[in-house]
Amino acid sequence: MSSIKGIGKGIVETLVKRTLELSQGRNCGCVGFVNKEGYIDSCTEIVDGGLAGLPLRILLGKLGTMEDKCVLEGVSYLPENAIIISSRPGRTGLITDVGGIDFFNLPVVNIGVKEGKAAGVGIVYPEDKLFDLSSESEMIDLESLAALSMEDEKDILRRGSELSLKYLDVSSELEVSDIKEGNSYPDNLESKFKAERLGVSSIDKKLAEDLVAKSMEVGQGREVAMMAQVKDGHVIPKGEIVIGGMGYVPSRLLSSSGIDITGKSLREIYTDHVPLDAIIVHTHPGGTGVMHIGDANAGPGTWGRPIIAIGHDKDGKIRGATVIEVSDKLYELSDEDEALNAEFFEADTPEQEAKIRNRKFGIAQEYTSLCKPIEVK
Repeated sequence: MSSIKGIGKGIVETLVKRTLELSQGRNCGCVGFVNKEGYIDSCTEIVDGGLAGLPLRILLGKLGTMEDKCVLEGVSYLPENAIIISSRPGRTGLITDVGGIDFFNLPVVNIGVKEGKAAGVGIVYPEDKLFDLSSESEMIDLESLAALSMEDEKDILRRGSELSLKYLDVSSELEVSDIKEGNSYPDNLESKFKAERLGVSSIDKKLAEDLVAKSMEVGQGREVAMMAQVKDGHVIPKGEIVIGGMGYVPSRLLSSSGIDITGKSLREIYTDHVPLDAIIVHTHPGGTGVMHIGDANAGPGTWGRPIIAIGHDKDGKIRGATVIEVSDKLYELSDEDEALNAEFFEADTPEQEAKIRNRKFGIAQEYTSLCKPIEVK
């Protein structure tokens, strides 16, 4: 997409008004559309932010059904002239991260809201160098875990601070124009990516043992992972082992297990380069392989690929392995969880809030129930 000339004043005012109505530091957002003249002149219905910012499934659901789709399938609804727009209460519109463009591979617009009015509109465009900047940030965050002395850690933190300064220049200011509301909203959008429903029953024993051995080698409870392949229900090696952090493996690093991610956005990586029969395999140091909502979102919920956890003890003995597969039930829980995040702010009494919190806890339990034990052989 070429450089965008401006955004309609009406769109900006609508998001500012809604942000002020929501208050409590909550943002709101929508998908905008660029007309042939280069102006953002139309958008989808505004979506309210909740406990975790903008609810992606609800946002993408304004373009098409999300009933049986992972987030990546929803993202593939987005047409070429789409823009992701969100408000930033208490900020000026300056964009100092590239997470949005990395995920959507589309321009991202932020509308700052301060003192009851717009406080600047910023935009950042997808660029290969910014995706690589995101990879560098992931690696620096993880390197601090491997530092063996205070001087080593100090050097890593210094590099991280220097890298953060580069983020100050990733965005530019976008003009607010008096253009009339247009009709650049494409009709009959279709999801251009389809995840496979892979059944998993077992995992290669040597693959599991190699992952646990690497996990033991890096120590300190750090997870390790790789992209593997599902063949007739059996998981076999495919990529290289990558080393993550304490309880997580970043999505870009994870995908580098099997492909070259240089200059590629997360959307491009998981849509065009990670095979449909790929599966995420990672370790759970100190656990038995039982997973939770975070694992589900890091695998089938977002990327449409199953995820396996291999639990092991401090001596490297495998305690168990489970898988969370792609399923309609998973997406139903995701939709309900997003809805509850928004309902939380509508509670008028402690009893209503307690009911919402209890159900969110129940959803977390149901995610864990999606874990299916598999054989290591």
